[in-house]
Amino acid sequence: MSTLIIIVCALMLGVVAVARTPASALAQSTLEVPQPTQQNQPYIQPSPPIFVLPAPREGEPIQLLPPQWFVAQPTPVPPPPVTRPIPVEPPPPRITAPLTAQGPALPAVFRGCWQGVVGNVDWIRREPGAHKLGYWTPKTYRICYKRVGSEPFKMTFTETGIAPNDQLFNVRGSVAPLTTDGRNFATMRAKLHFDEYSVGRYATAPTFAVDEVTHLDCKISGELMTVSAEVYGTRDGDPWFRAHWRADFRHFRE
Repeated sequence: MSTLIIIVCALMLGVVAVARTPASALAQSTLEVPQPTQQNQPYIQPSPPIFVLPAPREGEPIQLLPPQWFVAQPTPVPPPPVTRPIPVEPPPPRITAPLTAQGPALPAVFRGCWQGVVGNVDWIRREPGAHKLGYWTPKTYRICYKRVGSEPFKMTFTETGIAPNDQLFNVRGSVAPLTTDGRNFATMRAKLHFDEYSVGRYATAPTFAVDEVTHLDCKISGELMTVSAEVYGTRDGDPWFRAHWRADFRHFRE
């Protein structure tokens, strides 16, 4: 009995001691956890989760991830279009040999001789990078379509030349038929060569050679041959100019 009384008294003394302990002492024994600071902390974007699906067994359907789990890939920028150079038609070759082919037989309306002078051109254009152009020199044409003896009709005499000019010499040229519609139209090709004296302080040579190749569209109407022509000219074999002209050749009898 006395022992029980002693134990109860000890417990009561302990409760009284705790009650008299200051609150500050209890606060000092409490574990304090510092709050995390948010200053100077870089933001790191979380990586999207990676899902690994197990390989499907035989006979099982294949599981597909929903579209929101796929990361959009940037659209590649297409390469710039390739610019291809525009093909440039080469100029006609320089003709040095005389035209010997007589070409097709022309209709009867072409028989006889036709003569004309080309004093002006509709336009003339220098080739890129070519030498400076001078004045147009009037050209002369004479075409005779006849027969000799019992032979078929053919070009018995053709001549293309230039009006008299002291600057030009060694002139020679000819005309040959190319095609015909069998009625009153024909195409012809004329070639003309001449040498010209150089003028000006920057002349590199005393003379230079000029070659002209002319395509003629010829149509007969009564005593007139109406001609429309395209000219390509070279200077010492290099491209020089292109021109266009129209003229009327008149019919005459020798």
